[in-house]
Amino acid sequence: MTNGKAMSERLGSAAVMALLVALVAAVLWLGAAPASAKPEDFRNFVLWSLPPGAQKAPLVILIEGTGGTRPDARSPWVDWFNARGVAVAQVRSAAARGSANWNGTGCGLQYTGDARDVLELARAEQPRVDATRFAVMGFSRGGTEVLNSAGTFRGAPAGPVAIFAFYPGCDGWCTTDYPKDGPTAVQIFYGDADDWGQHRDSYGQCRKLAGGRIAFHAMPGAHHGFDSRFTGTFTVGGKVFRYQPNAEATERARAIVWQTLAPAWGLPN
Repeated sequence: MTNGKAMSERLGSAAVMALLVALVAAVLWLGAAPASAKPEDFRNFVLWSLPPGAQKAPLVILIEGTGGTRPDARSPWVDWFNARGVAVAQVRSAAARGSANWNGTGCGLQYTGDARDVLELARAEQPRVDATRFAVMGFSRGGTEVLNSAGTFRGAPAGPVAIFAFYPGCDGWCTTDYPKDGPTAVQIFYGDADDWGQHRDSYGQCRKLAGGRIAFHAMPGAHHGFDSRFTGTFTVGGKVFRYQPNAEATERARAIVWQTLAPAWGLPN
């Protein structure tokens, strides 16, 4: 009996050790989880940009990618939306957690709930923002985060009218928790020359999501970051990837964005 008990304990210890090893491996793949954030944590880490006038405006929330957002950075989308009567919240998600960027955090989802937190902050502290009319836009890793943000809006007074994901996906996977027959329109934009998207076929996996309320838009000749102002490279796992603006792809994406939002919010085309 003693030998049997000892063997049972050893087997139990081995099982526990195996589970611990699996958990450590998962953490290493996903990257260290950052500190959680609450709505009030974003007070100093959101650039609010309001359109001219005194009327309440619908809101677009911009979610950053792996590189984070500098304090003085201003997305080209901000002025474009403001000129059309739309308020913008540009979110510095990494900075709100005490970090400059999301480097080294792997491919796991880390900040899907930030748009909901910023929306709650808008509801409490931005009287000119109509928090019942909003959309969420994410770039690169931020696109992946917003594609998987549906669960964070459960129980909210309203959900996003649209999700716009620019060149999302990571290491061959691309998912969304927004249903194809749901109320939220999901628009995914990807350049067909995006070498990050071609790497392990994140581009192809995102394309497979299309159907119903989910649309995939291939941008001919466009690279990663086609809607930005900058040209350069970034390195992941020793492999170099390119980002480069593309005016034609940007204009096409803007047209799709506005065709989605203007009718929903009663704004002029």
